[in-house]
Amino acid sequence: MDGSMQNTEITGSFTAAAWERIKPLMAEIERLPLLERLSDGTLPPEVFRHYILQDAIYLKHYARCLAVVAAKAPDNAQVLRFLGSAQKAITVEQGLHATFLSQFGISSADVTAAEPSPSCFAYTNFLLATAYHSSYAVALSAILPCFWIYMHVGEGIKGRPAIEGNVFQAWINTYGDPQFAAGAREVIALTDIAARAASETERADMMDVFVRASQYEWMFWDSAWRLETWPV
Repeated sequence: MDGSMQNTEITGSFTAAAWERIKPLMAEIERLPLLERLSDGTLPPEVFRHYILQDAIYLKHYARCLAVVAAKAPDNAQVLRFLGSAQKAITVEQGLHATFLSQFGISSADVTAAEPSPSCFAYTNFLLATAYHSSYAVALSAILPCFWIYMHVGEGIKGRPAIEGNVFQAWINTYGDPQFAAGAREVIALTDIAARAASETERADMMDVFVRASQYEWMFWDSAWRLETWPV
């Protein structure tokens, strides 16, 4: 998967170091069966249904994390930026879900009744706890992997030859879209600005949560592939 980030990495920046830190993890993400099969249109429908239901749960909580980050932002421009992201998480991406929910025979009752998988539950609670209890810079680093990794994956898949009749093309188009990439790059830039003003201890915390959230990104996709449920 081609996920070149030359335009977003700045030598010596916090985000360049963070991306370098997760390179081995990104290699594992790029090899995930769910993403490979989504790319070529062969993903089993039951796996995609599981993924979309879990993603709907995730986005509901992620939107709240973005709103908390907005409340901690140091200026009005950044407040508005993350409030706008929270709104998009609820509206734009849920519109994509609505298309897929109908296409894959998932009712609104199914969505209401869905429970988070262990991986979804752990990831969303990690994000919410970090957003509520940490500084703006640290909270920003926790939400960044969702933006950045989805951009990386989306651009990589979008760069491959399109598969005619791929029922997952709308998903590919959403995360491979230049507007989504522009939004992700803005969050990368804001994270670097916050890191420059942070203390050494705070920067260490920023790196820790960035890595942990990236690990959860892998876990989320892998858990959907395995149709993960609670073991007891």
